[in-house]
Amino acid sequence: MSVERMMAGISASITDFKANPNAIIQRSGGEAVAVLKSNVPCFYAVPPELFEMMSEAVEDLALLTQARERLGDGKEPVEVNIDDL
Repeated sequence: MSVERMMAGISASITDFKANPNAIIQRSGGEAVAVLKSNVPCFYAVPPELFEMMSEAVEDLALLTQARERLGDGKEPVEVNIDDL
């Protein structure tokens, strides 16, 4: 028997979720909901606000990675004043 990792504090069966997804999302209090099939997470449902936050975090991480790569490219950094741009 394997144990599945659940990445949400609230869960609902897929049957309950299909019956009334809005109620499940509202009951989550803005958190992600693990939707279970045979007691195993088959997908996560997230409210729009949380999805936006997650998307922004991924974008920020990509920009940070790009900035670190550019800082490590061996070229001398150039200081600029944002007002001069």
